[in-house]
Amino acid sequence: MILENEIKKWERFLKALRRDDKAAFEELMNACRNYASAAGAATRPIITEAMFMSILLAHQKTLKEIKAAVERLRSSLLSK
Repeated sequence: MILENEIKKWERFLKALRRDDKAAFEELMNACRNYASAAGAATRPIITEAMFMSILLAHQKTLKEIKAAVERLRSSLLSK
């Protein structure tokens, strides 16, 4: 509930974005929703801190997956 209230505060920002940026923004907010339990456990007084950390964590996981995929491709190419 607190998270959704904070996300709602960004509604005017969201409306000002282009269509493809709106989709990216929604992906970021979904990352926040995915880590809402962990963010709640952190008991940060400023909710946006927990939101930003959730987004950073989601990006870090994606980066790690991309690095692993690049390494697999590199290994595959080198073994030929």
